Amino acid sequence: MVMPDRTLPNKHRKVSEPTGCEEFIGEIKVLSNQIADVKTMLEGNEKRIRDLERAGDKTTPLVVRQISDLEDKTDDHDEQLKQLRELLSAQTLNVNKLTNSFDSMQRIWKWALGIFTAVIIMVLIALVSGQAELIFK
Repeated sequence: MVMPDRTLPNKHRKVSEPTGCEEFIGEIKVLSNQIADVKTMLEGNEKRIRDLERAGDKTTPLVVRQISDLEDKTDDHDEQLKQLRELLSAQTLNVNKLTNSFDSMQRIWKWALGIFTAVIIMVLIALVSGQAELIFK
């Protein structure tokens, strides 16, 4: 009876065929290399994250200050808009008053012009009819 290759003593084994233990060791070495690559990648990622956090620590106060400045500007602009709105309301009232005054002034001028026109027409009629001679002599 012939024994399988695994049970043969070392001197009878074929050199080209790896044993189960050697295959396992080879797989462990490959896994070890892969783990080392993953570890290196994780260390690189950790370094990048630390760098980003440091950069964030430097820029966060700047961003907060800029946001605060923008809020202050917004408040100032809001106050200016309120003042302009009030000024615009006051100007609108003044324009309405001026328009009403202008309408009243137009009515007065129309009446005055009508009366003046009537007087001139009466003087012309008086001159033409001869009744105005008494007045101008």
